[in-house]
Amino acid sequence: MKRRAGEREKELKKKKLLEELGEGRLPYMTPADADFHQLWKTKYSKLVFRKSDTVPEELHQMVQESFLTLRKHDCFFQDLVRIKGKDFFTPVSRILIGNPGCTYKYLNTRLFTVPWPTEGYEIKYCSPQIHDACKALIKLNDYLHVEAVKALQGQNLLESKETEDTSVIDREQNFATSLREKGSVSQDQSSCCVPEDDFTSLNSRTSYNVTLLNYMDPLQMLYLKQEPYFGMGNMAVSWHHDENLVERSTVAVYSYSCEVL
Repeated sequence: MKRRAGEREKELKKKKLLEELGEGRLPYMTPADADFHQLWKTKYSKLVFRKSDTVPEELHQMVQESFLTLRKHDCFFQDLVRIKGKDFFTPVSRILIGNPGCTYKYLNTRLFTVPWPTEGYEIKYCSPQIHDACKALIKLNDYLHVEAVKALQGQNLLESKETEDTSVIDREQNFATSLREKGSVSQDQSSCCVPEDDFTSLNSRTSYNVTLLNYMDPLQMLYLKQEPYFGMGNMAVSWHHDENLVERSTVAVYSYSCEVL
C-alpha cells in the first residue's frame, strides 16, 4: 500500500511539473557551457568520467567482441513489463550476467543472472564463445573495480585536505577561544568532519557482482517516446532511479556504440 501511495505521489508531482512547463522545457547544461565543469564539481562531485583512450585497448577489444558474440547468439531479450496496468515490451533488450544466484529487479520484473565462470561452480555453456564472452565481462568488472577504488580514495583524500585546510583557518581565527575551551590547538579537528572510508569499506562498495547489458538499435525503434522535461528528443529509457541499490554503492558504466551489420 505504501509503495502504491508513493507511486501515485510521484505521478502527481510529474503531472504538476509538466503542466507548469506547458510548451516550455527545463534548461540544462552541456560541456560547451562555461559553468558546466563548475556545476559538475560542486553538485555532482561523485560522478567520475573516463575517456575511452584511458582504458587499455586490449580490454576494449575483448569486451566489445563479447558484446557482439552475445548478440550473435541471440542472448539479448526484451522484457514484458506492466506499467500503469498495461503490458509493454521494453524497447531495450537485456541480459544479466554475474555471480551465480544474483538477481536484478526493475518494474516488478526480476532478472536472474547467466553466471559467469566462477570458482567452485560447474557452469555449462552451450558454446565456448559464450563462455569466453562471460569471462571477458569478469575482466571488465575487475578493471572497473580497481579504477573505482582509486577514484574514491582520491576523492576522500581531496575532501580530507579541503576540510583540513578549512580547520586550520578556523583554528587561526579562533585561536584564543580554542585555548580557553579545549586547552590546546594541536588536536586534529578534521576527523570529526570527514567520513573516513577504510579499504575494506571501499572494496565492499565497489565489488560489482552483476553486469546488466543493455542493447538497442535506435533505427529499429520507431515508437520511442519524447523526453518530456528537457526536450532531448527520443528516449529509450525514461528518467528513473534504481530502487534496489544498496546505499552508497557504486555503479560503473561502459558505453559502446557500433554499426549493426
